[in-house]
Amino acid sequence: MIPFATSASSGLGESGQLLADMAGTGDWQEGMRFGSRPDEADVQEWVNGLGL
Repeated sequence: MIPFATSASSGLGESGQLLADMAGTGDWQEGMRFGSRPDEADVQEWVNGLGL
């Protein structure tokens, strides 16, 4: 799992770790926080860089 979110002000903080702890299983990767109106090209670049 790779968490991501949009936000005008706050980052992901511990959200990814908290989700992983609650799920109890899975391969959790570092997430990404985009601004409140992310540019499609920026999101696509991030996705392409994940190496999936």
